[in-house]
Amino acid sequence: MKKILIVDDNVMMRRLIRNLFANMDIEFDDASHGREGLDKISSNHYDLVITDIIMPVMEGLEMIVQAKKQLPDLKIVAISGGKPYYLYMAKKLGIEAVFTKPLNHHKFYDAVENILQFQPINLPKTF
Repeated sequence: MKKILIVDDNVMMRRLIRNLFANMDIEFDDASHGREGLDKISSNHYDLVITDIIMPVMEGLEMIVQAKKQLPDLKIVAISGGKPYYLYMAKKLGIEAVFTKPLNHHKFYDAVENILQFQPINLPKTF
């Protein structure tokens, strides 16, 4: 089972992302701002972190910088409805992908699926 942390101050966006992957074997964890996300990253193992950029308490860019210091190989996807420059800066920090809000559900789903590299389920052969 893969584990994803969703860091976004908008509860509806967190719910939307969960619903997009309802058919996959994924465990989700949530955080409402970067500081909470960083605390969870420090104490859990995540296969992927999906983060908004503009949030209260600690913004996504600062969280990405701190998280990459702790775990350089951590896979991160950033999303933002703000200025494209924020996503450009996030990409420069070495994350896997960036997306603008509103999300293109198909492209976002495909990117996350590719990042997580799901293995096909091997069912026993029946004779």
